Amino acid sequence: MIGVSGDSAATHKLFKEHHKLNFTLLADEDGKVAEKFGVPVGKGGDFKVKDLDITIRQGVRASRWTFVIGKDGKVLYKNPKVSPAEDSRQVLEVLEKLRDHAKARFVRQLLRLRIKMRRQL
Repeated sequence: MIGVSGDSAATHKLFKEHHKLNFTLLADEDGKVAEKFGVPVGKGGDFKVKDLDITIRQGVRASRWTFVIGKDGKVLYKNPKVSPAEDSRQVLEVLEKLRDHAKARFVRQLLRLRIKMRRQL
């Protein structure tokens, strides 16, 4: 899992420590990563963070979107209307469906192989 935003690496470090996150945060201060995925990007600026009582500078502001990307680099799931409270549950459901689909595909391959082997006997 990777989180991407227009914040700086230093801001990401503070955010990651404060929220005790165990995944990578990528600083996309110019918005090029967001744009490659079609995520709308707006002008950044200075923002007050009430939880930490500090002001941070964002290079750009990007809409909150969630992507699940396969090992082959293909986008398997995209949600352009993320609800932070629901996002982790939705992503887990998507991952479970993908896992179930992969298991079913594997079983079909095994069955085909068994049929092929029986024909050869």
